[in-house]
Amino acid sequence: MFMILITSHCVEAAAFFKNPKVELALDSNVLYTISDKPTLTGEELWVDDPSRLPRQTHQYLHFKVSVHNELEKLVPVWFSIGFPAMKVLVVTDGVSVWETGDDSPYSTRPVNAPNYHFPSILSPSSETEFRGYMQGEILRYTFTLGTPEYFNQRYVKTLQRDMAFFGAMALLTALCLVGFITSRNWVFLSFAAFIFSTTFWFFRVFGYAFEILWPSSPYLNDISYALSIYAVLLSAFWVLLQSLAKEGHSVYGAKHIKRFCLLVPFAGLLLWQTLGLDLALRLPVLLFFPFIITAGIVIYVEHKRGSDRAKWLAAAMAPVTFSTLVLTIIALFNVDLYLEPIATFMTGIVLTCLFMVSLTANYMVKVVQRERDTQKRAAKLRSEQTSKLEALVKERTKALEDTNKTLADIASKDSLTNLPNRRTLDLFVDNTFTHGNEEDEVLAVALIDLDHFKSINDTFGHDIGDEVLKTIAELLSPLNNDKQVAARYGGEEFAIVQRYPAYQKTLNDDLDAFAAQLNDVHANINALRIEALQGRTIGASFGWTLCESSSDIVCAFRRADKALYTAKDKGRNVIIKAF
Repeated sequence: MFMILITSHCVEAAAFFKNPKVELALDSNVLYTISDKPTLTGEELWVDDPSRLPRQTHQYLHFKVSVHNELEKLVPVWFSIGFPAMKVLVVTDGVSVWETGDDSPYSTRPVNAPNYHFPSILSPSSETEFRGYMQGEILRYTFTLGTPEYFNQRYVKTLQRDMAFFGAMALLTALCLVGFITSRNWVFLSFAAFIFSTTFWFFRVFGYAFEILWPSSPYLNDISYALSIYAVLLSAFWVLLQSLAKEGHSVYGAKHIKRFCLLVPFAGLLLWQTLGLDLALRLPVLLFFPFIITAGIVIYVEHKRGSDRAKWLAAAMAPVTFSTLVLTIIALFNVDLYLEPIATFMTGIVLTCLFMVSLTANYMVKVVQRERDTQKRAAKLRSEQTSKLEALVKERTKALEDTNKTLADIASKDSLTNLPNRRTLDLFVDNTFTHGNEEDEVLAVALIDLDHFKSINDTFGHDIGDEVLKTIAELLSPLNNDKQVAARYGGEEFAIVQRYPAYQKTLNDDLDAFAAQLNDVHANINALRIEALQGRTIGASFGWTLCESSSDIVCAFRRADKALYTAKDKGRNVIIKAF
């Protein structure tokens, strides 16, 4: 009773908006109450800690927070709910009312973004109250406020990180599938299943699936999340067993592990129907702790049995084990470990997958080598089959070389535009300043960003956006030679890097020629006419600079990037040189 008496007199403390360039955290200023219906009677108790409210899953959690604008001007802002999970969500700023939630189509979101953003305007030196309610079996939220520019800049960085991760995981999945097709070794398929399920889980958690895969079918949200998280756990066990499996050898504890994996989905369904969705989705996350313990025991026993793979598997699992522990501890116990959990988990997953694929590929190379040696010995013993065996060896060698060439092309080129990718660009830059060329050569670095490309995607669709990128790639492709690389840098960004002799007599002329080349590329982009764009022209902003040594590589790209943003600030579709 004493707690209720205190919380019933909670006074709403306004948050003060001072700096448009930073995000304003609101969680400590929000008040909460619950009700059985969306409407309030006015007699509810408001508290500043929602954990004090004994909410049932059918009840509504109401919230309100006031924001005082200390600036003497109108400020457009987004009231934001980050990393959200709720079936129904209604928000108002006193002027507009938004009705959305995970049970509503993606089109109900006021802003096209993974998080929920609600556009409002803070009047000069005045107070604005945001209030609303949410309902669902699982409620996850954090309240912030910021300008649209702030959130857009953050989304650009997040998108670059996510796309790099998804690209790496997609490439690893493709490599594993190619390895399985060429070798018929099931360990490659288990890797592919684990990598794909992990990638899909991230794709679902980050909200991209809501927008891309089922924007009008929100009922798939819970189903897809459950399938993905359970698939990650089960495929992890599959990788463990397949990595240690040998012909005629049973992995320690394999029967019990397989039985356990068969029971896990049924246990999840039972929890869903009896204790609720939240516990059903927490189950596979909690089971990662016994998985790590089980994997450690199995690897240790197999190592004692003489398995040469066990120690390498243990080393390969170390990054994902550490990152999983970090993510799970933060998610379940709300502990601040001073690590960005998602980035840490991404890094661990990628490192483990790379290590596993590398180890398995190395093992398969040894297997192929042993097969070739056996065939050569057999050829010597059976002179009548010499010609047939030599032909077979050549055929397999050619197939292996073709596969390696295919993998090299996949790794070095962008899959959409067929231009050199970021990795190829980095190798070109690094090779410029190696082998004694540090003082002999310099680089001209140019970054290109297509103006208003998101508007093209939003207006005409991503297929047309891809067509635009391919058309730009056709313009840039002829520029590639042994002295110059024109690559896709990421998203709608491209890069042109050309190396020149560092002789002062000719360098100025070379840079003038490079600038003229950029002007030609810029003019050609402006002159493009794509029928699907219905007469809309394409603009591009350029930023370029000079890189004189290996120690200047990072700074040079930053200067070019800064010049690119200066070009955008000056109205876009211009070329800016950074000095």
